[in-house]
Amino acid sequence: MKITVMNGSPRPNGNTSELVKQFLKEADDKAKIEEVRIFEMNIKGCSNCGSCQRGEIRNHCTMKDDMSILYQKFLSSDMIILASPIYMWQLTPCTLAFLNRLHALCSHSKDSPYNHMEGKKIALLITLGDEEEIADYAVNAMKDFCEYFLIDYKGDLRIPFAEKEKISSGEYELELKEFAAKILG
Repeated sequence: MKITVMNGSPRPNGNTSELVKQFLKEADDKAKIEEVRIFEMNIKGCSNCGSCQRGEIRNHCTMKDDMSILYQKFLSSDMIILASPIYMWQLTPCTLAFLNRLHALCSHSKDSPYNHMEGKKIALLITLGDEEEIADYAVNAMKDFCEYFLIDYKGDLRIPFAEKEKISSGEYELELKEFAAKILG
């Protein structure tokens, strides 16, 4: 199984990045995994030009940025794990831009409908500085996204009141093992 972890944290040494590192230790022997730090990439927000929805283009966007790289990674992966801290009840802005731009992989055009997201798998790794219920809005939005695009939502792991030291010390090792078994099983 090929997995791409899309790490949307702006902090390369922060809580979310440490959680990804610990997850990779748990899952690395079970799948081929690549981490992509999307915050460091040039991803513009969708401009709603409509080219992808009119069937003029497929599997890419008219905007010239790093999203062209991410389309290929998405399409060649069996599963995408979105790793993000929660900012204002949502995934980070770069993570949301990535998700918005995936719309180019699906068109409901009457003349040429297609959905290259159908059957893909997505899971979430979430850190937050508050109670885990604060992530409900983001998780429910992701579930709706997956339902609409016929993506298999595999679940989420939320680390409330996240502290890098606790994550790196192995305090969440059991949760990470169970999460890896759940999404990879």
